[in-house]
Amino acid sequence: MKRTIEAALFTVGKPVPIDALVAMTDSGMVDVMRAIEELSAEYEGRNSAVEVKEVGEDKFVMQVSPRYAEEVMTLAPRELSAPLLRTLSVIAYQQPVTQSDVVEVRGNTAYSHVDELVEQGLVSAEPHGRTKMLTTTKGFAEYFGLPGKDADEVRRYLEEEVDADTVERFLG
Repeated sequence: MKRTIEAALFTVGKPVPIDALVAMTDSGMVDVMRAIEELSAEYEGRNSAVEVKEVGEDKFVMQVSPRYAEEVMTLAPRELSAPLLRTLSVIAYQQPVTQSDVVEVRGNTAYSHVDELVEQGLVSAEPHGRTKMLTTTKGFAEYFGLPGKDADEVRRYLEEEVDADTVERFLG
């Protein structure tokens, strides 16, 4: 049970309510709390760069220890805001697509979104007349765990696997 909890905390990557861990392991609250305390002590006892901590009320997380966080922060994936994710979705679903077409759909904030997505390595922007041609990158596929690595493979995957109505609702 302890290793299952450890795997769950590692996989989720954000605070997990104790109730979810109890339900997942089909164990009692006392047993789950004991397993979490043992995990926490194991990581602390070996002076690990990772720790198991209680955060908020009855939630637990596996995270990088604060003494190492600053050193590794540049390698950690950044969360994408909802507006940025919507712009990225337009690019991914319509690629290759011009920046001017994306701006027409998403508005003028798309210019800064494209700059940020290029900086994060999720989108490439090549000059195309007076605008730019946008496509997703290998980094995009890796970030989202998609099987395709180039823009054509990603677009085909999205066309086959994602319901068009869902895309319209999301982008709409």
